[in-house]
Amino acid sequence: MKDADIVSISDTDLWQKFKNGEDAAFGLIFHTHYKAIFNYGLKFNSNSELVEDCIQELFLELWKNKNSISQIDNIKPYLLKSIRRKIIKQSNKNSKLRKLFNNVLPKEYEFEVIFSPEYQLIHSQISEEKVKKLQTMLDSLPPRQKEVLYLLFYQDMSYEEISQIMSMNYQSARNLVHRAIKLLRDNSLLDTLIIYFIFLKNFPS
Repeated sequence: MKDADIVSISDTDLWQKFKNGEDAAFGLIFHTHYKAIFNYGLKFNSNSELVEDCIQELFLELWKNKNSISQIDNIKPYLLKSIRRKIIKQSNKNSKLRKLFNNVLPKEYEFEVIFSPEYQLIHSQISEEKVKKLQTMLDSLPPRQKEVLYLLFYQDMSYEEISQIMSMNYQSARNLVHRAIKLLRDNSLLDTLIIYFIFLKNFPS
């Protein structure tokens, strides 16, 4: 099968071709999803080198274990879940090392969504004041609530996919989303968040 033909096949078939050892399939998986998993990884740890190292380690492990790895039907949630687990583990490992020197206890994980007013916000119909208010609101949310909003509105994940990525049951994922959305709606910021994520996807930094 030619490389051009691989692009049009389903995730299920693409994953099977990767499991069969086809380089073109493996390369397509990497290039299709690299940006999404890199951006997601940065929300847990702003060290881009650490995130890149974790991504490289993830794909090396995938290739090494391709013969025994499970068949999956939806590649992106699987990769997001995998990189999430790897970066949180690495970040906590580094935190525990720092604890030896400065007595700082490691957190379970952090998740940061930073909105910069440096964009041409006039094109997205959001004022700088609205962005700052939104940032303050998001900063007050627990990491898990910020994460579900990011996965829902920026990564276009369903509740079922969010529950898979974050290793929780379906209802817990829905409850997290609804609590976060209610808080944003009560503060008249939900529309701002949605427009901003759309803007970021169409005009990436």
